[in-house]
Amino acid sequence: MSAPLKKQCILLIDNDPAQLMALGRILSPQYEVKMAKSGAAGIELAREQGIDLILLDLIMQDMSGFEALLRLKENDETKDIPAILISDSLSSEDEAKGLALGAVDYIRKPYTEIIVNLRVKIHLQLVTQMKSIKNFSLMDGLTGINNRRSFEQIIKSTWSYTKRTKGCFSVLMLGVDKFKPFNDKYGHLNGDISLKHVAGIIEKSLARGSDSVYRWGSDMFAVLLPATPIDGAMIVAERIRESIASALIHLGGEPVSVTVSIGVGSIAPADINKSFEESFVEFFTDIDKALYRAKENGHNRVEKIS
Repeated sequence: MSAPLKKQCILLIDNDPAQLMALGRILSPQYEVKMAKSGAAGIELAREQGIDLILLDLIMQDMSGFEALLRLKENDETKDIPAILISDSLSSEDEAKGLALGAVDYIRKPYTEIIVNLRVKIHLQLVTQMKSIKNFSLMDGLTGINNRRSFEQIIKSTWSYTKRTKGCFSVLMLGVDKFKPFNDKYGHLNGDISLKHVAGIIEKSLARGSDSVYRWGSDMFAVLLPATPIDGAMIVAERIRESIASALIHLGGEPVSVTVSIGVGSIAPADINKSFEESFVEFFTDIDKALYRAKENGHNRVEKIS
């Protein structure tokens, strides 16, 4: 007889015992649930292996949810665990701050059981899909990051989720500036080194476990940012651009720099009546135009779709 499948594990962090029990009652039938009554205790629990998702209250006695989230994202052991913030009153400024710090979603009090279960289920599905991508080696052989096939699988799930929740997501398309002249000058092997260098910086620049980078082909990369509006995507794009431009590659003892141009687009599939295939082709074409506009306007730039 085969062993039963292990339940995915959710960590609840809230200093209110009644709220912990309410969420635990909703989630425990389907998931393994761990609870922490303070931000510090939650951060310590999150360092244990096997936590798949964190639900984190915004208001706690020992620290704010924002501070706890920041500490989680600064720790290599916990930075990739998706975190959903919980609040009974949330301003647009708070929402933007949470997303910028790495939150993947929000749940508002008072809880609606069906909404809690839906949001948790979707984010755990994304966790499972990301693990499946690694398990099935849908990775780029040169850079070690996700490949284009991976992107095509994940984008459909992201699209479906945002359509159901009436949310949005963003995509960045990056191209290494003047890559052919770089190859001509330094050789193709060093060109490969530069692509690994760029891929590594992009990965390190992504604050949330749900954000992901893909090798699109040649010197092109794509970044998928779930639940991220255009303003947040522009912040991420500028962070990536600046990090790449300021980092040096040492080729045979010679310090060399590369830059990237980036096109940025955000979309809310709930507002679109066309099929996924038609809508995404149009969306992607607009991002591609923004990327080439960045190149035409001098390279090492970020442009959003108009």
